[in-house]
Amino acid sequence: MYHSVFGQNSADGVIKNAETKEPIPYVNIGILNKDKGTVSDKNGNFKLEILKEFKNDTIRISSIGYESKSFIAHEFLSKMKLHTTLELLPDIIELNEVVISSKGLKEKVLGNKTKSEMMRGGFRNAPLGHELGLKIKIKKSPTYIEKFHTNITSNTSESVKFRLNFYNLKNELPFQRIINENIIFEIDISKGEFTLDLSKYNIVIKEDFYFTVELIEKQKQD
Repeated sequence: MYHSVFGQNSADGVIKNAETKEPIPYVNIGILNKDKGTVSDKNGNFKLEILKEFKNDTIRISSIGYESKSFIAHEFLSKMKLHTTLELLPDIIELNEVVISSKGLKEKVLGNKTKSEMMRGGFRNAPLGHELGLKIKIKKSPTYIEKFHTNITSNTSESVKFRLNFYNLKNELPFQRIINENIIFEIDISKGEFTLDLSKYNIVIKEDFYFTVELIEKQKQD
């Protein structure tokens, strides 16, 4: 039974590969369905603040290429106080050989290709793991995702690191990741256009999807 006084508590630790014992960078650690969470740093270290109201909710630890783990929040806190290392097993995914040809594929650029002010989003005060995204309709299936393009109106950090995520849809909402590869990029410009070439990932999508830009690392702000 859980007797501890549970105000605002925090779990600190490091996430490692269960086989190699190497740290796993940029792992998602969050409270399921509560939009509360964080991301481990490049060395696998993390700190997650958990309020009393979430003590019976589920904590999910997930990373591309690894098996996810889930804990009840108060049990997770107790575990991390005793053992600060959490290990994830590699998730072996067997993929069929895919031959991709550009012939007949419609190419698509994600993001805003113009400098319109109609859609804006920011990460200034956002916690690690915060995502901004859009639903993308596929007009011609299959579609080849060629680039991600955006316009930076203001960047107050020396550099900011993001992950690009792709999700399929369930009830018109993001559901599960559909690209089993970390697409991580850094923005270090203060203002102007930014384009990320996605051609090396060979992303071909057949159905409507949701893509997000996730904040995974930020340096000091002015």
